[in-house]
Amino acid sequence: MQGMNRGVAVVFFVILSLILLLGASYFTVERFFTTTTPIGMDGESFIALNQTSARARISNPKKNASLYFHFTANQRAKLERLIHAKGGASVLATIEMLEDEKKEFSVDDSAFEFGLLYDRGTPDKPEVAPGRHIVSGEFSALKSQGTPVFSILLCVFDGEELPSGFFMHGLYPYAITDVKFSDIRVGYDVSGPVPLYAFHSGGGDIPDLRRASYDFTSCAPFFPASNSSRGVFPKITVSLKPTADIGTWDAQKKLVFHYSGQELTLRRSLSQHTVTLQLSAMDVPYGALDFGLSDDVCAMMLTPNHASDYAAVQNRVLKPFVADLGLALTWPKSRWRSADFELFEWEAVPHVLVFDFADYETQSLYLTRLAYFVEKAGYKGKLVSDEFARMNHGYNAHDYRDQSLADFFTKASVDHFKLNAQEYLLRDILLQNGVIVDNGDGTYRAGLGAVISISRESADYLRRQLLAHESWHGIFFTDESFRNEVSSLYQNFDKTSMEFIKVYWETQNGLGYDRTDEYLMRNEFMAYIMQQPLSEIGKYFVGLANRKSVNEIEGDLAAYIRQTRGSAFAGAGEALNRWAFEHYGLAAGRVQLISK
Repeated sequence: MQGMNRGVAVVFFVILSLILLLGASYFTVERFFTTTTPIGMDGESFIALNQTSARARISNPKKNASLYFHFTANQRAKLERLIHAKGGASVLATIEMLEDEKKEFSVDDSAFEFGLLYDRGTPDKPEVAPGRHIVSGEFSALKSQGTPVFSILLCVFDGEELPSGFFMHGLYPYAITDVKFSDIRVGYDVSGPVPLYAFHSGGGDIPDLRRASYDFTSCAPFFPASNSSRGVFPKITVSLKPTADIGTWDAQKKLVFHYSGQELTLRRSLSQHTVTLQLSAMDVPYGALDFGLSDDVCAMMLTPNHASDYAAVQNRVLKPFVADLGLALTWPKSRWRSADFELFEWEAVPHVLVFDFADYETQSLYLTRLAYFVEKAGYKGKLVSDEFARMNHGYNAHDYRDQSLADFFTKASVDHFKLNAQEYLLRDILLQNGVIVDNGDGTYRAGLGAVISISRESADYLRRQLLAHESWHGIFFTDESFRNEVSSLYQNFDKTSMEFIKVYWETQNGLGYDRTDEYLMRNEFMAYIMQQPLSEIGKYFVGLANRKSVNEIEGDLAAYIRQTRGSAFAGAGEALNRWAFEHYGLAAGRVQLISK
């Protein structure tokens, strides 16, 4: 009897062991596929929702062509934080086409789809949210471009439903090798080894890059519709392939492109390979960008100008729009962030801040006291009163380097001199952008950069000339090699012609330059030459020599300029023009690369 009981116990134990073993096998086989995967982030793998997803690769699309993944709770929380912090975030996936060693699949019949999953349906049948599109493409099109590895980015904006995961379906062997959260972008970038195709949450089709174009019209519902305290128009960054040949200054290589039906021209430069198109500057903010069949373009990417950085608060604008001066010059005033001015950073010459003021009176409140402190003979180093600044003219356009600006605000602080509200705002802008640096003891030191300004009150032809004049000052302030080039020409310049222009600066009404300031003299010598086209330089100085007020003061010197037809100035202009074209793609009288 005892032997029988012992036998029953053994059988029971064996059966129980088998049950446990089978249960463990079930858990290992089935539950394994809903846990670990070879891809993840922050130390956590994504949750695989089917067997093939556990490997993050599709080797046989005939059996199963789809991968489904859920985010973990931590990953989803991270995505939600990013969206709330920046107004949106994105899911960025890197995908690799696998070798079809058995030649079972045709790359010519190789459609794929990529999209985000949401909390509806069942784990084995997840769904895409209604109204949400996906990214569609053809593996064959990408492979023909020599890109077996590529990335897809899908945006999620604040206020939209939070995705719970992502999926991909493809009819050719593929693998998802990496997925991460990133910033909002829309467009494409094929400049690197892994091409990137970025979409808003509406999705879309992988673009055909045989034509350098992208239609950003559909971005309008997802980005700001105006410049306000709540939002600012985004920008498009166009990347160009580097080139060693941009032609000559008078036959420069150009790209003609269209945006929303508006034709623009982009001149190539040896030093600048990206161009920023601020949508605030465009006649129609959201539209199609088309460079035609040009092979110069390798990226067009729309990214936000976040309101937290760029929007005006109580008429205070602190951060500049990066822009080409051709766009800044024609920027619609209706899209200014401040009633007083719009603020730019010159894309070709970083750290040069450009103010476009509403009128001369507004410009004077910001800069006239500074003009007397920095440049006016008899007033240099002095802070004139509010009444004096109000009653006396500064300039129609201005330029100041970082050291002069630091000296001005240090003098006001040390002397307990009360500046006006506009000058304090100017100080804050300079500090925000690193042009001056606060020493913490009431003094300031030079940082990096300069300030130039023009006004909307100037006539269009004068605005162009003044912008050119002040912009060359900006390069002089920030580029030592340019200063050295100017100094060499200045030291070897025709002495009679030099005396003519120095007397002109010293004596003509509204100028009053201090001719003992050698830095100022070299700077103005260069800018007066380079503010007009090369063909007009000699004529310009002859025109000065013909003025009645000039002849009354320096008749003999003016006669010399007429006799020589301003040839010394024209000769210096040719040398400066060569330098400007080689280093910046610019030329005398032309400081913009983009023209409408």
